[in-house]
Amino acid sequence: MRKTGLFTAIIFSISSSFAIADDHQMFTGDLDPDAPINLQTQICTLKPGKTLAQYDRLINKYFAWAKKYDVETTFVRQTPFLTHANPDNPNNFDFVEFLASDYETSGKAWDLWLSTPDGQKLNEEWLSLASCDVKMASLYTRWAKVEELNSDDNRIAVWNWCSRKEGVSSEQLMAKHDAIVKEYSDGVGNIGWFTFIPNIGGANAPADFAHIMVYPDVEGLMKHQEWFANGGWRARQDYYTYANCQGESANIEVIMNRPGS
Repeated sequence: MRKTGLFTAIIFSISSSFAIADDHQMFTGDLDPDAPINLQTQICTLKPGKTLAQYDRLINKYFAWAKKYDVETTFVRQTPFLTHANPDNPNNFDFVEFLASDYETSGKAWDLWLSTPDGQKLNEEWLSLASCDVKMASLYTRWAKVEELNSDDNRIAVWNWCSRKEGVSSEQLMAKHDAIVKEYSDGVGNIGWFTFIPNIGGANAPADFAHIMVYPDVEGLMKHQEWFANGGWRARQDYYTYANCQGESANIEVIMNRPGS
């Protein structure tokens, strides 16, 4: 990460851009699209000899535990699909999990996880099954079809890590994001656009922030690719005059738990 002053300015520029959501509907878990969302991030690798089926049994126990203590989150898992990996640069994880909630719920959940006997028992089982690097981030909604995001449990999430270019002000970047939202108010195959800001444990993040585009399926992703091939690349190149970005990669995303479900 860059020095604190610049990082603070980047957060301001991204979080100050307005979000557009359908009739100001709320995300599941009573999360407001106009407010930052706490996103616990877990980068996980299964331990030798352990299976995803074993791990999922543990996760289902966690869901029951969270319901018992009223600290449920929207639990999302992403697995690599179309990535930057190759034989010389393989993916170094099996999957990534995101626990979306308000900040109060996340804090309460961790206190209970660390202090209750059943929480500690589950934690020991978790540590025996996988190695997970846990971090905290904030998620900001740029644009969303809330109803579709609330009902679609299997989709595609496309990531693009970016850093603001030298000489570009926070106000300029903020205005650019707002202009993109206005210009593509119906989306281009996608049902959501978010920005992801690493907070705790993000010193080795690939860049200052990430754009996340959510598509309902691969057909939606390919609709966006067709738009890009037929001239949308000009809009991408224009944005790249404001920020240095690493290029898109895609993950398969599954919503494994929604509060109250």
